[in-house]
Amino acid sequence: MGTSLLYSFNALAEIKITGKAEAEYIFQDVESEAEGQLSLDTLQVTPSINASLDTRTFRGFWSGSLTHLERDKVDNSRTDTFEEYSYSLVWQPFDSFLQIEGQGALSYQNTNANNYLVSDFLNNSDSLSKTRSNRISALANFDRGNWVQAQGGIAYADVASERSTLNSGQALDNNTFELFGGISNGDSIQRVLWQLDGAYINTDRAQNNSDEFITRSGDGFIDIAVVKSFGIRLTAAHEANQVSDRDDTSSSTRKFNSYGMGLFYRQSEDRYIAVTANSSDSDLDEDDDETFIGLDFKWALSPRTNLSGSYGRRFYGEAASFDASYNSKYLRTTLSYSEDVTNTSRLLANPQNLGVFVCPATTVSIADCFQPSSLTYEPDASEQLVQLTSQVIEFDDNIIVRKSTNFQAGYDFSRLTIALTSRYAEDDYLDLERLRRTYSLGTTLVYELGSYTNISTEITYANITQRSDQDDLDGGTDNWRGNIAIQREVGRYLTAAIDFTYVDQSGDIATGVGLFGNNYSDRRISLSVIYKYQ
Repeated sequence: MGTSLLYSFNALAEIKITGKAEAEYIFQDVESEAEGQLSLDTLQVTPSINASLDTRTFRGFWSGSLTHLERDKVDNSRTDTFEEYSYSLVWQPFDSFLQIEGQGALSYQNTNANNYLVSDFLNNSDSLSKTRSNRISALANFDRGNWVQAQGGIAYADVASERSTLNSGQALDNNTFELFGGISNGDSIQRVLWQLDGAYINTDRAQNNSDEFITRSGDGFIDIAVVKSFGIRLTAAHEANQVSDRDDTSSSTRKFNSYGMGLFYRQSEDRYIAVTANSSDSDLDEDDDETFIGLDFKWALSPRTNLSGSYGRRFYGEAASFDASYNSKYLRTTLSYSEDVTNTSRLLANPQNLGVFVCPATTVSIADCFQPSSLTYEPDASEQLVQLTSQVIEFDDNIIVRKSTNFQAGYDFSRLTIALTSRYAEDDYLDLERLRRTYSLGTTLVYELGSYTNISTEITYANITQRSDQDDLDGGTDNWRGNIAIQREVGRYLTAAIDFTYVDQSGDIATGVGLFGNNYSDRRISLSVIYKYQ
C-alpha cells in the first residue's frame, strides 16, 4: 500500500523503501480483582521504516519500528518507548548448490507462559523481555549425482535477553552451533535404496554457570527390494542429550540407540510405508533391551495433499511425528506434530513456521495478506509466509521434552478471508518435577465491505495448566483475547481505523502476576490514523 521508492540497477536488482506512521488513542476500562475499577488513557505513536533488496541471487529485508506510549490514569502517569527490528536474507551464489540464510530480530517477548495472549505494551509490559536473536546458516546441496546424493549445512545462532520485572527465571545469554547433513543413494540405483542423516547441536548457556547443552542424533535405513514394490528394511538410530560444565568436571547424558529389521512397501519417492521390529540400547535401565514396533511413512494422496509421519521410541518413552498439508487455490491447511528435546534459546533462535498466508513483511493482519494460486509460490524479499499464532515459551531455559501440535488453515476467496489456528504444547522438565500443558484455539475473519473499507474480527482462547512441586507454579489460567475493527482507506496514503478489544484472564498461578493481577478483564476502544509511504 502507498507508493514506493523503486530503483533498478543492472536490470537485475530492485530496491524498495517503505514507511508508515501510526497515531492511536486508546481508552481502557479495567475490572481487576486485585486493583478494582481502573480507567486509562493512552496515546501511542509508532513510526516504522522498511527496506528490501531483490536480485537474481539475493533477497534481503529489514524492518524497524519505534513505539512510544504516554499513559494517564487517576493516580499517576507513565511513558514508555519500545524499539524493535527484524531482518532476513537469502543468498544463492551458485543456484541450488549453495544457499546462505540469515535472520534475526530485536523484539519484546512474553517471558511467562501464564500471560500468553494478555501481555502486550499496554498490559503486563513488565512481563515482556527485550530479546535479541540472530541466526546465520549455510546449506550445500548435491542432488544431481547418479550414485550418491548429499546435502548438509552449518548454522550459528545467538539469543540474549534482559531480565523482565516479573520473570522469576534468568536472562538469556546463549550461543548455539549446529552441524547437520545427510547422504543417500543416487537416481541410478533402483533395487537397493539407502539414506543416512545426522545432526550435532551445541548450546553454550552462559547464564547457567557456563554449562553446555549438547544434542547428537543420527538415523539411517537400507531398503532392499525383493518382489516388485515390497522389500526388507534395515534401520538404526542414535540419540544423545548431554549437559556438562565447560571444564567437563560434571556431566549428565541421556543416550538411546536402536536397530531393527522389517518390511516396506514403496510405490515412489513420496509414496511408501515401512514397519520394523526394533531393539533398544539405552543408558536408562527401564529403556534398555526393549523391543518395540517402528513405523515410517510418506504418502502423497494427490499433488495437493501430503501425509508423512513416524512412530518409535526415544529415551523418554514412545515417540511420534506427523505432518499433513493440503493446498488449493483458495484453501490451505497444515498440521504438524513433533517431539523435541530443547530449551527456550533453541526455540527462539529457530522457530517453526507453518504459514498459510503470504503477507507484506511489515503486517500482522490478514487483511493485507493473500493466498497464492501457485503451489510453488516463492515470496519475494518484502513478503513472508505468516502463521497467525506464536509459540508459548517460558524464559527459564531449562531443558524440556516438548510435544507440540500446530494447525493452521486459511481460506481466501472474493471478499472473504478466514483463518483458523490451533496449538498444543506439553513441556516436561527433565531435571525438575514440573509439567506444563498449553492449549490455544483462534479464528480470524476479514470481510471487504467495499473497495476501501473492511471489517475484521478475531478471537483467541488459551488454557495453561501446570503441575509442579513448587506451590507457586502449580495451577492454571484461562486467557481470552478478541477484537473487532473497521478500517477505511482515505485517499492513497491515509487509513483510519476504529477497534474494540476485549482481554480477560482468570487463574490461580501465583508467579508472574502482572499489572492487574491474574483475574481481570480489559475493555478497549481505540481510534487510529495510519499514514503509509512507499
